[in-house]
Amino acid sequence: MNDPTERTAEPQTPGDRAEKHVSSQTVERLSAYRRILEELDHEGVEYVHSHQLAALVGVTPAQLRRDLSSFGSFGNISRGYNVYQMGRTISRIMGTDTTQPIALVGVGDLGRALLSYRGFEERGFHIAATFDVDHDKVGRVFAGRRCYGLDKLESVIAEHDMHMVVLASRPEGLQGLVDRIAETGVRAFLNFVPRHVTAPPDCFVEHIDISAKLEKLSFLALAAGGN
Repeated sequence: MNDPTERTAEPQTPGDRAEKHVSSQTVERLSAYRRILEELDHEGVEYVHSHQLAALVGVTPAQLRRDLSSFGSFGNISRGYNVYQMGRTISRIMGTDTTQPIALVGVGDLGRALLSYRGFEERGFHIAATFDVDHDKVGRVFAGRRCYGLDKLESVIAEHDMHMVVLASRPEGLQGLVDRIAETGVRAFLNFVPRHVTAPPDCFVEHIDISAKLEKLSFLALAAGGN
């Protein structure tokens, strides 16, 4: 970080990126840095210093510098980080600088809500196809995406070269479904289903339990109120 010239870290190829040994906490903070940088860019901010960015994310400047140090130099001491360039570089590090096609399994109420969520597109993810076991839904188009039966799972995933799947299906048989999808080469799952699944070898599952988050907030609110 002591280089006096303006430089932007150039990440390696996506395969090389995956070989970098960083913690999941570091990855989450990188995502937070990118989000704040995007907001600053929209506000017309051109440069930001490390202590300013760290304060906005809620980490120490030392933590921020440690997180970034594995990926090269992002700026200089006198001017700070170039907001736009740093955001783009983090996107390349995260593999979200180009749009990734992903699949959605389950087009019930939650699934259709996720289809309407614009945040996926804004972050570089496009739900290219949906799947469901309900014969009344198979063949229909939801929010511009065709719904396929599970018998088309392997062929559609291969056709779109998908490596990530969002799960919003029924909890029954979820583990078997995840194992089957993993056999196609998919390595990442975002699970909204209230059922824990074990990640297959070389795969990653991120569980999103909305009810658990509400329980946590309820406890914190009660504790803060002294009740």
